[in-house]
Amino acid sequence: MYFPVGWPKILDIEDTGDKCQLLKICCDRVKILFALLTEESLRIWYSKPCVPIVSHRRNANSIEKHGRNMLVEWKPDSSMLVIVTEEGTLLLYSLGVVDTPKGIYNQIDSPSQNLRRDSAELFIKETIPCLTLTLSYEVPLFTPVTCISCVSISQMMVATTSGKVLRIRWDGVEERDFSLDLKRVPFSVNQQVSYAVPILEDKVHITSMDYSPLVGGFAITLNDGRAAFLTANNLKFDPNQVQGIWAQNIDDASCATINHKYRLIAFGRKNSQAVVYTIDDVTGGLELSHALVLSPKDFPGSPGAVREMKWTPDGCAVVMSWCKGGISLWSTFGSTLMCSLGWDYGLNVDLSRHNPLNVVSMDWSTEGYQLFMVRQVHTEEAEGENSASAQCSRMLLVLDFVKSSMSVNPCMSFHSHLLLQGDDKLYMNQGESLQNIHYNSRNFNPDVRAFDSPFYTGCKQTNFFATSYSICTKSYINEGDIKRVANDDAMYHSDDYELGKSLQVTSILSESKHWIVVQLPTAYMASNWPIRYSAIDKSGVNLAVAGRLGFALYSLSTRKWKLFGNETQEKDFVVTGGLLWWNEFIIMGCYSMVGQSDELRMYPKDAKLDNRFAKIIPSSAPVVLINLYKDQLIVFTNDGFVTSFAIVRNDSQTVDIVTLRLYDIRGLCVHPACIVSVTMTNLKNETIPRVQQGSNQSETLILNVSGRLLMVQRENNGNSIEHLTSTCLASCVECIWLSDSHKTHLKESLWLFCGGHGMRVWLPVFPREDAIILGVENDTVLYTSDSRLHFSLPFCVLERTSQVYLHQILRQLIRRNLGYNAWDIARSCTNLPYFPHSLELLLHEVLEEEATSKEPIPDALLPSVLEFIQEFPVYLQTVVQCARKTEIALWPYLFATAGKPKDLFQQCLASKQLETATSYLIILQNLEPSSISRQYATLLLDTALEHSKWELARDLVRFLRAIDPNDVESPRTSFVMGQKLGLSSPTTPVSPNAEDLSLIMGSMARGRSFSTTMNPKQQSESNLNTSPISTKEKTPPSSVTVQKRKKTTREAFAAGEKLEELGFMSASLDFHLVGWLSREKDRAARIEDFVAALKQLHEDLEWPKPSLELKLNPLSDIANHTQESPCYSLQSLKIETNVGGASDSGYTSLPGQQTSYDMPVSCV
Repeated sequence: MYFPVGWPKILDIEDTGDKCQLLKICCDRVKILFALLTEESLRIWYSKPCVPIVSHRRNANSIEKHGRNMLVEWKPDSSMLVIVTEEGTLLLYSLGVVDTPKGIYNQIDSPSQNLRRDSAELFIKETIPCLTLTLSYEVPLFTPVTCISCVSISQMMVATTSGKVLRIRWDGVEERDFSLDLKRVPFSVNQQVSYAVPILEDKVHITSMDYSPLVGGFAITLNDGRAAFLTANNLKFDPNQVQGIWAQNIDDASCATINHKYRLIAFGRKNSQAVVYTIDDVTGGLELSHALVLSPKDFPGSPGAVREMKWTPDGCAVVMSWCKGGISLWSTFGSTLMCSLGWDYGLNVDLSRHNPLNVVSMDWSTEGYQLFMVRQVHTEEAEGENSASAQCSRMLLVLDFVKSSMSVNPCMSFHSHLLLQGDDKLYMNQGESLQNIHYNSRNFNPDVRAFDSPFYTGCKQTNFFATSYSICTKSYINEGDIKRVANDDAMYHSDDYELGKSLQVTSILSESKHWIVVQLPTAYMASNWPIRYSAIDKSGVNLAVAGRLGFALYSLSTRKWKLFGNETQEKDFVVTGGLLWWNEFIIMGCYSMVGQSDELRMYPKDAKLDNRFAKIIPSSAPVVLINLYKDQLIVFTNDGFVTSFAIVRNDSQTVDIVTLRLYDIRGLCVHPACIVSVTMTNLKNETIPRVQQGSNQSETLILNVSGRLLMVQRENNGNSIEHLTSTCLASCVECIWLSDSHKTHLKESLWLFCGGHGMRVWLPVFPREDAIILGVENDTVLYTSDSRLHFSLPFCVLERTSQVYLHQILRQLIRRNLGYNAWDIARSCTNLPYFPHSLELLLHEVLEEEATSKEPIPDALLPSVLEFIQEFPVYLQTVVQCARKTEIALWPYLFATAGKPKDLFQQCLASKQLETATSYLIILQNLEPSSISRQYATLLLDTALEHSKWELARDLVRFLRAIDPNDVESPRTSFVMGQKLGLSSPTTPVSPNAEDLSLIMGSMARGRSFSTTMNPKQQSESNLNTSPISTKEKTPPSSVTVQKRKKTTREAFAAGEKLEELGFMSASLDFHLVGWLSREKDRAARIEDFVAALKQLHEDLEWPKPSLELKLNPLSDIANHTQESPCYSLQSLKIETNVGGASDSGYTSLPGQQTSYDMPVSCV
């Protein structure tokens, strides 16, 4: 997965004096050199640092004879280049190397002592070669050339407007016997069709062409919009054996490109989309894999035809540009990683008319860390109305990228850390400022102390992977308020700390979204740029990085790098098969340039980096991939064999490796480069009874071959001869990983990330998983919209994302009538903080899908989902939260199955879930008349006062006062329930009366005002008949109800001598406590038993009991400092009643009253 970072840099290419328009940029195969082609010149640049090396400008006679430059292409060994001119002439240039020890661009220090360099960063250790560019051959074809592609180190294919494809050698000789003519090539939909027809139309020619030896042919697009694939029985491409395979349903193709590693063929289209095909192994036809389509949130319009597409060097992403401007980046199987059309360019930029990022040519640099782009910029005249006569200028941009370490090191998919690598730095996501990390040992010590740690031991999105996703699958148990790693499932034992204890994070949600950027030391990167492999251990403390040569280690605990003491040893080998950590050892597959042999090496991290401490095992073939399974090392070599080794640790610095098994997988892949990843698991395809298989069964290999996931296992059918059987589990797979567990009696879960197809999982899932995916996404920040400045383009940043996936698993299980399995999984996740949110997402997605369906649903899933959620105590909360976040129009469908809101409200009161009942009150306010919502609000207010829920009571009082008395007689329109579920229509709603409320509320309805049980219209009519019309405004019935509830509660608290409750009530419900006590001192607030009241007062307010030895003379207390009993002041006995910022409680609002009282002192 690739993500842009920083500003696009502008390279200064005007210093050569060439004012011609820049046409193309093309990198060589190893991405060290790149060529810039203008209309009249050719320049060769070095990629790191980006400096020009040599330039060649054609003279006027050559331009007049052959025309201006059009295209440029490298020879595979970077020794020659070919330029195509407008008149159809091939100009072949030879690139020579001048043998100079120091190369070019040598830095010379100033004679002044103060200006001399004294830092390693100021020295360029990279030797930039001195090159010469000379014209070797001129090959006139006398027909315009449309595209060119290299097929070998000695030959290239040239497509012309005459409909022919010429084969020309790099020495300028045309091989006419191997040239192709489209009118003689048979085309069909697959290779099994006996009837194939050549192209009979005139003036049909190839406009775009790309070749891949791993796919075995050419991907071409024609000028009439059709697309096809040219293949043959062998790579010689005899014209009599070449056959064309049509890409069906395409009539607007604009460009073509091939992914070698995943064997994919991509075609850009004029409708701004792209389609990706794969070759069917059975029929040989082109089978649609996926499409690259912009979503409306990325860009609602059309950015024009696809101009160009380029795969990254590792084949993990493809970049696409459009004719109207803009670029986008997609993963191998269609997941959108970045789209510049969604960037922030300011308010004055109209992307539909003028896109600031109009790319006419592009190519990837070394390891895909930079994207070179030729940007076309409109001048000020072009931005005006008369843009027809305006000119456009072009410049060279460089956009930096970081990528997931899994793209080149698949074994990193088993770790729960987000690690991205740039060309000279690493990006790690850690929550060092927000996480609480606790010590834990096997013998739990209750005196556990939390400490702030800079180490990241938890699991972010994701991704990966996804965008660099990784799934957190660590097992936890609860021990009080501290989450510890179970003794039998301990993830690791931390020998990096003084205490032999493990570390565990309390919650994954507390992780920081900030990135830790680890810059590689100049001493290593100056001569070993760029980063090729990176790995992190399970604890997230130790890092290993391999560049062009050797490797380096980094410790987050010490913040220091460890390099080879002997630089010669560092330069004697190159890492080729990846890096991984096993306990305190770093393992790698490498090639020794001293012995010219392939090796496996293991270095201990605690020892010095020296070959004396390394374990070196010779390999029979180049190591391509390595991985771990428990204590086994899995090695895939270039000869098509997978070998499993047992790792045995002798002491802290030495290990031994024992060969276990050898797997021959040469028949499962076209080429070793097509093996994306290899791992081992306990998963079995039980095709043979266990009795016949025997007791000594080996593990199963899981191979990702060009995106197809294969399960390979040994079978002997009871005989002594064993053979391998393979089963295809899935296709379009970018990344795989297994749940890490040491429980042998549990099978492992297999997780897949399939790009645009989403994620897939093979259950069962281990209990106590952190059911969340972490990943990375791209965002931009605009600093200035002035197009004249270099910083006018947005600044690219990285953001960590997360996504809960538990509800997706539960939904699929419920759909398959596996409710018990879903309940078993959900029960193990109830301790997760986002478990209620997962249930809410489950209900919300099913509700949105079924309630918005235009057709009746025969087998609705909503009843099963609600029945499933009822098994958990958060059912009422889940239903109301889902309803409040859903449109009101969908409520009838929800409550037709979940139950009436009134009934759910009553269940909340019965279970004392008052906050949840408040949410149901809002539902009732939108569905029922105001009189009903007032009745239930009054009932909830009584319960809140009874349970001393003061903040809730204050909100309910505000709610009741906000009810307009004129709205009570206008009921809401009743909704119809259950039309999709086939339920009968509801009966006419009945107006509530006194008997109904008495039946619902019971004894709590006593003393209720008739304003809550009678129709307000009837009540007003009765008042008109019994009393004369008053000119004063009447008090709303809701206010009368609130006042009576307050009075009843005050009297109850006063009778129970609960002064503290009265204080909180006074602060929350805004009534004057002192004034009320004064008025009611002989009635409701009268104290019958002063001694009991005084004791209750001290107990409620937690005041100290009076002591006979307590001296109240402040002078004596000051003189005697040895007084054992403290002297309490009135300030220490004050009551804090500032709850929710309530108004004045009455102490200062009554005239003539004292502002302070000596009631505590009267205790003596």
